[in-house]
Amino acid sequence: MRKPIFQHIITVVIFTSLLLSACQSALADPQAAEEKMLTSVAQTLTAAPTLTPKPTATPTITPTITPTSAPVLYGPTDFPDNVNPLTGEIVEDPSILDRRPVMVKVANQLAARPHAGLSNADIVFDYYIGSGGDRFTALYYGKNDSNVGTVRSGRYVDIPLVQMYNGILGMVSAWKPVLDDILGTLGGRVINTEHCNDGYDAICRTGPVTDETNVFANTEQMSLLYDSRDADNNVRPNLDGMAFGSTAPSGGETATQFTMHYGKNYNQQWNYDETTHKYLRWIDDVDEFGNSSMIPLVDRNTGEQLAFSNVVVIFAELDVLNGDADSLHKYQFAHKNGRALVCRDGKVYEVTYTSEWNEPFSFYDEDGNPFRLQPGNTWMHLTGLGSKVEEQFPGEWMVSLRMP
Repeated sequence: MRKPIFQHIITVVIFTSLLLSACQSALADPQAAEEKMLTSVAQTLTAAPTLTPKPTATPTITPTITPTSAPVLYGPTDFPDNVNPLTGEIVEDPSILDRRPVMVKVANQLAARPHAGLSNADIVFDYYIGSGGDRFTALYYGKNDSNVGTVRSGRYVDIPLVQMYNGILGMVSAWKPVLDDILGTLGGRVINTEHCNDGYDAICRTGPVTDETNVFANTEQMSLLYDSRDADNNVRPNLDGMAFGSTAPSGGETATQFTMHYGKNYNQQWNYDETTHKYLRWIDDVDEFGNSSMIPLVDRNTGEQLAFSNVVVIFAELDVLNGDADSLHKYQFAHKNGRALVCRDGKVYEVTYTSEWNEPFSFYDEDGNPFRLQPGNTWMHLTGLGSKVEEQFPGEWMVSLRMP
């Protein structure tokens, strides 16, 4: 294809100008002028056109997806060998489950606080003992604790609880009629301070007998002591019945705070912590003038506030056996369709429970399906059938004990 004549004219003009410039320079330095002329001409004729770059698209950044852990779903039966059926959690050493659960009586009077070892318990049962006070039975299965206490005396309620969870019971002693019933039912599965000198530091005093707050238990030593008595029966029991799921069930009502009220200066308060998905424990503190306020309840072994995944209220028939003295009680748990409340994940649920003499509490939703607890430890408040349930402020619930 022939080039347009206009392009030829421009080329001749440029070339002529370069020649004139070169001739003028040649008068001073002929050789340099010649080289400069040839270079200029070549650059002019071969220079590439300047291109305006096209804008490029902004690269799309693919967000990094953080993998989420698979939902936990265990129970109420067929628990894997390494999963604790009382917490729905994997244990570090599955062999710890090859024994009976260890259950220890723990005092809750003001002089005995702060408590020791409750943060390692799988379940803590909290029940009324009279005069507005309460006491605990702490259960250890997936973990041990070398310092639990202070240890106190047994009560009638321990008989069905220890039977239901196939446990052994640690206590100081009990009132004679109660002690006879406990020993008559549980026999060698009861351990008290008499056995501190049997070669095992199971339940021992750290001070004079006159002090009620100096007795502590070592759950591993308790298990070893019982094993030395009856190794054939200190084996893994069938503890099916509880169900666990990391995803909160549908329904329920907001419960950022929950309080169990047994009596003056015996308020058991829980405040939900969204970060840990646990309820943090608070308790009454009484000053020298008798004024009460709520303070964090800590484990004296760690100095950390107690935190539980589930807070449960069991409604049962509560009988007073000695009238106005109000110091001797029996709980009769429903065999089926008993009323219960479950607090988990910042909500409270109305559920039902069943109980059998050799099976743990089982919980069910309104459709009769197993109600799943949050995997982790559980605090169970035991109260009477007529106890009052009320939402005092939005999301703040209280159950107040009502005697028959």
